[in-house]
Amino acid sequence: MSSNNCLVSICLVALIALSGSSFAQERNSTRKNRITPTEQAARCGSAVNWRASVAEAVGESAESGKPVFWYVPSIKGTFMDRKPEIDRYMMAGPFSWPAIIEVLNEHYIPVRAIATKAQQREHGVGAYKFVEPGFVILRDGKNAGQVDQLTTLNPEWFNKLLAEIVGAKATSLYGDKFADGWNALKEGNYDFDLAAKYGQGATPKAELLALRGMLLFRRGKHADAREAWTEISLLEANHPLAWKFKAEAENWGPFVRGFEVHRKLPESAFNAGNESRGSAAPSGTYSEGELWKRSIEFLLCMQNENGGWLDSDYDFGGADSLPNVYVAITALCGSALLDARQRLPELRPKIDAAIEKAAEYCSDSKSMNPVDRDEILFAHAYRVRFFSRLVQSSSEAKAKYSAALTQAVTDLESIQGKRGGWYHEYSNPFVTATALSALKKADTAGAKLDGSKVDAGVKSLASDRYANGAFPYSSSRSGNTNKQGKIPASAGRMPLCELALLQWDDSDDEKLQDALTAAFKYHEHLQVGYKYDDHTSTLAYGGFFFWYDMRGRAEALTHLGNNRARKQFVAKHRALVMELPELDGCFVDSHELGRCYGTAMALLTLSFLDDCGNE
Repeated sequence: MSSNNCLVSICLVALIALSGSSFAQERNSTRKNRITPTEQAARCGSAVNWRASVAEAVGESAESGKPVFWYVPSIKGTFMDRKPEIDRYMMAGPFSWPAIIEVLNEHYIPVRAIATKAQQREHGVGAYKFVEPGFVILRDGKNAGQVDQLTTLNPEWFNKLLAEIVGAKATSLYGDKFADGWNALKEGNYDFDLAAKYGQGATPKAELLALRGMLLFRRGKHADAREAWTEISLLEANHPLAWKFKAEAENWGPFVRGFEVHRKLPESAFNAGNESRGSAAPSGTYSEGELWKRSIEFLLCMQNENGGWLDSDYDFGGADSLPNVYVAITALCGSALLDARQRLPELRPKIDAAIEKAAEYCSDSKSMNPVDRDEILFAHAYRVRFFSRLVQSSSEAKAKYSAALTQAVTDLESIQGKRGGWYHEYSNPFVTATALSALKKADTAGAKLDGSKVDAGVKSLASDRYANGAFPYSSSRSGNTNKQGKIPASAGRMPLCELALLQWDDSDDEKLQDALTAAFKYHEHLQVGYKYDDHTSTLAYGGFFFWYDMRGRAEALTHLGNNRARKQFVAKHRALVMELPELDGCFVDSHELGRCYGTAMALLTLSFLDDCGNE
């Protein structure tokens, strides 16, 4: 395929994704679209002098005395999803910045190689012990340190980390030519007038266009940003940053996907990787109030001007499901913004404007693909929750969004299965619980529900529950009430499922407490899947379930009647959450769902914990 034809196909995919049902297929599809980078963009990361194999790098290291920088894009034999996409984030991210390229080429013997089974055993980088992407430092052929779980790619941090390992002084990532512009980007001043400061003819123009595009993107003007970045590739076709921003223009770079962040960090955040695992912030870096502020600022600067958050590429159910994924995540981000209004009065005007745009996006039928049968449940359910919150926020909002709530409820009820449950790629109890909890929110907000739909859903969910309180991964045709389930495998979803039954008067406080007890007891199995882009074991946990289960657990706590148990659980849950911020104060659980999803879900989790009170 030629570069031009490839670019056309990329644009078409983007149009389909952004336009929702306007390009919807006539029936549900499971076909996935995978971007093929153009020839120029595919050069990302190639300025690093990568050796062909670990053995070659170790041999050269022995002669030169330089340590080996072993970039591990993936672990051989694991079923980590999207390995090429994750690798591209690294190649178009840290390995495209000249300062980082310089430190790698001058102070290390860099090698880019998948870890074989033998190397995994030799260097201790086996599955789940090392979650890709990451790197290993080899000295005398031995593992002298490693950093994995890289999901927040702050180039300044990465540059400083690499320099410190070899005792070198980190060179400036950005240079001095446009220092004020780069500082404006890092400080969140996205309206900074580059033309007024530097003039239209400022050089190097490529760097100015890169910065201009980044500022435009952070203002929500994604299409204008891509135009600026595309122009760079014509000006300096052989420069690493030209390759990087071609990738960003093609919509697969880490900046547009929210993984590469440029913002000011507290000094302790630069210790990430040394005092924390991967790109996680060292413990105690941020207070809860600081997390709210930094997370909301991130969400605000990732919203497209059409109102949606479009960074996710979660397409397990096929590319036709992406419009519904965007709507679901937008509704979650909107809900998180609602929770932030009183917490961040200084950001209230921006928050209110973002909420209104999100509501418009979520209420527009063109944003969704109605024939998708894989992710549409979450689009409808999270819209119901978002609009339920909105109509209760003020009399003006009630008048404005009541119709949208009614439509969202109707849409959610309309996709109920014949047996009473709801489905996500297949019929299962945790999505039935998601639907029932959303309908309860709508009921509280005054929406009219179809009682028979609720009754059938409750009957289906109750039938799925095992005698010992466990819930299966997929719904049973014969029912499970007389069987024993595997609690460790279902502990993550148990609080959410039990909560839904309690909300509709088919459970009690003791059962809910048992579900929460199990969730904390077996949390380690959920934790293993953190930042892992697929199911991790026969227990079927995965990164994309992490914040889903964490948020569900927090909401269940708000309904627990045992005050003493609730207080203890809340303290445990809050402690877990406070160990999870990324080095920039945001959150993530998987590459597919993205950092906007993870950040919104983490904030909603914290909000529910606040709702539990301290009595």
